Amino acid sequence: MQQIPLPLPHDAAMGADDFLVTSCNREAAAWVGKWPDWPAHGLILTGPAGCGKTHLLHLWLAKSGGALVTLDELIAQDCVSLTAKTQAIALDDADAVAGHDKAEESLFHLYNHLQSIHGWLLLTMTRGAGLAPIVLPDLRSRLLTLPAAALHDPDDALLEALIVKQFRDRQVALDAEVVAYLAPRMPRDAAGIRDLVERLDRAALAAGRKISIALARNVLEGHDV
Repeated sequence: MQQIPLPLPHDAAMGADDFLVTSCNREAAAWVGKWPDWPAHGLILTGPAGCGKTHLLHLWLAKSGGALVTLDELIAQDCVSLTAKTQAIALDDADAVAGHDKAEESLFHLYNHLQSIHGWLLLTMTRGAGLAPIVLPDLRSRLLTLPAAALHDPDDALLEALIVKQFRDRQVALDAEVVAYLAPRMPRDAAGIRDLVERLDRAALAAGRKISIALARNVLEGHDV
């Protein structure tokens, strides 16, 4: 009889030791590492979903003692309130402000305020300021003055390390032969790997056994375990 896997929460590890540096993210990691010696008062991390932007953002927050501001907080609070406790502010998925009048205006004022108080601003974006459909010209021009560091889709070394790490985040050890089997067959992007890890974990829980090559093969081929 199959077990019914419960959707237990698991936290992705966001520490410095958990960020895996390879050629696809080395430049961005170096930028975060050399803070506060940036040539400007801010930085934009760009790249596709799942490439590690948010992880790097959290590493910067830990290093700078900064605060993560949500889009709702950006809109609801003035820039003085947002910087009352820290002068280092991060906004994840900053693409979301594009086309939103109040959000664009709020980010514009926050940018100027941080500059005036010698604070710091870190944004993550998928496409970067030059390609985002930002309507407010003054905001666009401000963001284009910031340096941008790109993260790219994971390379082979990072793909293998990611699947091991994501199982480790779930307190699951994956045998080396299973990793070797999955490596040439798994998705080529971080989001796809997360989905595969979820399906493998649920299949193993449902079957009541560890993840084997046979189980992995069935999951990859879409068969019942």
